[in-house]
Amino acid sequence: MLAVLAFSACSSNSDESSGQQFWNVTLQASMDDAATRALSEGTDNAITASFAENDEVVVVDADGVTIVGTLKAQTAGASTTLTGTLNASSLEVNEVVTLRYRSATANYDGQVGTLAGISTGQDYAEGTLTVSATTPLTFTSNSVTLDAMQSITKFSFKDASTNATVSVKTFGIAAVDLVQSIAANGDPTIGAVTGTLASPSTSVYVALRNNSGEKQTYSFTVKDDDGNWYLGTKKANLATGKNYTATVTLTKLPALTSSDAVGTIGVVGGLPAIVVDINSTKKAVALMNVGALCPEAYGAYYTYANRASGLTNEWYVPEQSELDALVAKSNAWGAPNGVNGRTFTIGSNSLFLPAAGFIDNDEGQQTAYSGKVLVSTFGYYWSQTEVTPSGSLAYSYQFSTSINDTYSEYEVNDLTVRPFHALD
Repeated sequence: MLAVLAFSACSSNSDESSGQQFWNVTLQASMDDAATRALSEGTDNAITASFAENDEVVVVDADGVTIVGTLKAQTAGASTTLTGTLNASSLEVNEVVTLRYRSATANYDGQVGTLAGISTGQDYAEGTLTVSATTPLTFTSNSVTLDAMQSITKFSFKDASTNATVSVKTFGIAAVDLVQSIAANGDPTIGAVTGTLASPSTSVYVALRNNSGEKQTYSFTVKDDDGNWYLGTKKANLATGKNYTATVTLTKLPALTSSDAVGTIGVVGGLPAIVVDINSTKKAVALMNVGALCPEAYGAYYTYANRASGLTNEWYVPEQSELDALVAKSNAWGAPNGVNGRTFTIGSNSLFLPAAGFIDNDEGQQTAYSGKVLVSTFGYYWSQTEVTPSGSLAYSYQFSTSINDTYSEYEVNDLTVRPFHALD
């Protein structure tokens, strides 16, 4: 996916009194399956693109953060003119500037499974130009290529036992080095990518960026329109700037009962879970945090008072003793799908709890912390049990590379929840 921008002309708009040097720039832009907002699929399944009017290309200096100006597409279509004013005051000869097209915040999480959604929410492309002079502002080359910074894959899913096509309502995808979001300076956050479709569909378009440049195993957690849950994996090397079609074979999860062996994975109360021996009683422990769509996603954060507000269908927040029983089982710190956390060995399967950190609301700690903290380095999970006679503290499961136990935590803070469920 490329956009070739031909440098056309620039003129002075300097402010000598302030020492600022602004130059009006016009670039002729043409599309060749380019990465821009208007994406569409052809009859051959190829994804093509065209500029939308007022598409913005931000120009950033060599530090990758400082914006020196913005260019806008004047018309929609396969070719257009980009115009805008660039501030050359901080630029130097031989400096490499980046032309960056970013939809929204370049957040790959929270997708809606359509090309239109990717166009406005995830599309991201970059190119570079080298400054040859600053007065007037000129470049060593008269053209630049904007390369897409992600791949787009059209996924379809089929049931392994019936070979029937699965109509997707929600999905979660995890893999080593999978990018969840990109900061304004280009720094990536690694994490799971999830999505919810407005209408169930047998074809799901997902923008993905993997920083490894290698073949990875992608793990899928899918829910269909009827509330059935599926798990599956697919090995692929999703190269940046390339588009793919892929079919993923999924295993439908069965209903869980107390007759199932410890380590059995299935569904109870509408959620995927694993059977765990908790204090000599079989319990179902959810595979995901409350509010999450896959095991590697952090989900929602709750104060102690609201800890059960996201639970339905007889799911509950575990007692401290139940969390202690879980903690006592074999577990290890790691990042099996690129997300830090604790993995518990349960029978022949495993249970993963991501290190989601917590949201600090305690005024006494605000000098040290602000907002969501310790993400990817610590896990904090509410129990049902208060610390008596405090009234302001409750027990939580806390872990890191070296810590793995239940401790007291301020009830005003927002923590994640991993729910339990009784088995019939």
